[in-house]
Amino acid sequence: MKILILKFSVTVSLPLLLSLFLIASFSSCSKPNLGDIVREHIEAVNTDDVKKNLTFFADDAVYEIAVPKFSGKFSGKDELRNQMEWDVVNNARLTINDMKVEGKTVIVELTEKNEGWRLLGIEQPPFMATYKFRGRQLEKVKLEFSPENANLLDEKFRPFAEWASKEHPQEFNKMAKAGYSAEGARLYVSLAKEWRDRISTERVTAEQELIKLENRWNDAIVKHDWAFFDQILADDYISTDFDGNVGTKADFLEFLRSGESVIASSIVDDMKVRIYGDTAVVTGRTTTVNEQYQGKDLSGQYRWTDTWVKYYLGRWRCVAEHISRIAEK
Repeated sequence: MKILILKFSVTVSLPLLLSLFLIASFSSCSKPNLGDIVREHIEAVNTDDVKKNLTFFADDAVYEIAVPKFSGKFSGKDELRNQMEWDVVNNARLTINDMKVEGKTVIVELTEKNEGWRLLGIEQPPFMATYKFRGRQLEKVKLEFSPENANLLDEKFRPFAEWASKEHPQEFNKMAKAGYSAEGARLYVSLAKEWRDRISTERVTAEQELIKLENRWNDAIVKHDWAFFDQILADDYISTDFDGNVGTKADFLEFLRSGESVIASSIVDDMKVRIYGDTAVVTGRTTTVNEQYQGKDLSGQYRWTDTWVKYYLGRWRCVAEHISRIAEK
């Protein structure tokens, strides 16, 4: 048997062997690695190579973004090109977190960072992309976010949309009409940048104003300036002190008018401001020297938390205060 095999290998011509090798090679390459094709597609997105990216799609391919309020469905290469050019202008960059190949379908968990999301304060929420193939070409792509992440996108986008539709209605309408295209992306990024700059400026201004109010609060306590507190405390203001006593605005004003509390000096520091729309939380530390109240020495250090709400005409009013005494070591 060994002699026959040896004889057969000797008698086979070299051209025939080469042909057999090429057939075997072609056969092994005829089954595309769909995962690799998806990776190449994502690399084309990340390098802004629209021309190469289009080669991965069939002429009648469908690309769907299945996210409420951000949905889009693109059929054919002309519409796909528009969507890809949106990604280029928006500087979209994709990262593969996980990939699974099931027959002619590739399911990928992705994260994306882009300029528009950055300006809206959105991190990189994961989403699922399902790629369906016809041979070596993509015939359908579907992007889906979890309900939680879809709500996050809506929550972040809504204040921008409200501002843009009011401050720049023409540009905002053009952006909506242009949709997922280079023009739509340019309008979106431009408006989002202006909105972010405006919000940042307003935030800095609000922080400065609240710190100023807290410093005036500290001085007014020493001076028993009840008229100042009558202006800055909301009518439904509630305070909770370090003994757990709860007081109203009326209680606080009466306490100041009585003059029962005497403070030689008071210093406030370590203030931090956190702003949530028209609500702000300010925390800090107060150190009092020679503080006397009803025969008791209350001198020492205190931690406090004040909650402020922006009322009519942008005026901040304190609605709640909580004070804790710092134990002496």
